[in-house]
Amino acid sequence: MKTLNLLTLTVVTGSLLTLTARAAILGSPHDFSGYSWNNNPADPATVCSPCHTAHHADSSVIPLWSHASSVAPSFFMYNTANVTGLGDSVTSLQSEATISAQPAGPSMACLSCHDGVTAINAYGDVGRSGYGNSGPISLASAVIGTDLTHSHPISLTYSPAIVGTGAGQDKWLWNPNTANVILPNDPNFVQGNSMTINNFLLKGQNRLECTSCHDVHNQEGTPYNITSNPKLVKINGVDSSGVGSVLCRSCHNK
Repeated sequence: MKTLNLLTLTVVTGSLLTLTARAAILGSPHDFSGYSWNNNPADPATVCSPCHTAHHADSSVIPLWSHASSVAPSFFMYNTANVTGLGDSVTSLQSEATISAQPAGPSMACLSCHDGVTAINAYGDVGRSGYGNSGPISLASAVIGTDLTHSHPISLTYSPAIVGTGAGQDKWLWNPNTANVILPNDPNFVQGNSMTINNFLLKGQNRLECTSCHDVHNQEGTPYNITSNPKLVKINGVDSSGVGSVLCRSCHNK
C-alpha cells in the first residue's frame, strides 16, 4: 500500500510540474481574470469569455469569437504601394508573396485589441455586448496600430511556389512544406506533431498570420516569460549552438 501511495504521489507531482511549466492563459499577458471590467455576475473573473463564446459567436473572424471586430477604417499592409504620411518616404515595399488587401482571419482577431482603436473590453457577442460598467478601455501597451508596412508582414501566402530563383520567386526562403523550423535550446519548448514551417508556423495553410509567430494561448512553442519572451513569440532564444534569431532563420535562408 505504501508503494502504491508513493507511486500515486510521484505521478501527481510530475503532472503538477508539467502544469507549472506551461500555465497556458493563466498568468500570461492574455489573462484578464483579475481585471474589474471582466466581471460578469453569471461568470465572474472569467478567463476565456473576453475573446470567446459558445453561442452567438462571430464566425467571420475565427470560431467562437466573442470580441468586437476591429473598427479601424483600414490597415496599411506590408507591401502597400501608398504609404504617404506613415513615416519613411517609401513608395513600395516588395514581396514575392501574395498579401491580402486587409488582415484576415486570426490576424484580424488579434488586431481587434491591438489596433489602438478598438477597446479591449468591447465584447462582440449578442448576449454580452457593450463595455459593462467600465467604459471603453484601450491597451496601455502592445498597440500595433494600423500601419503594418514595415514591421508586420501578415495575411500573406507563403507556399513552395514563391521559393526559387525564377521570376516572382525568392531564393532566400526555405521551402515551407519540407523544411523544419529551428528548435531553440529551451527544455520547455513544446513541439507540434509536425515541425515543418507550414505545419508548425502556418497551420498547414501556407498562410502567415499573427499566430504564425505568436502563440496567444501560451501552449505551443516557447513559453511566456516576462523577461525573455514577453510577447509570446513561438520560437524564441538561441539554437543548440548558441546562435539567435531562430524564428527569422526558420523561414529565411540567410
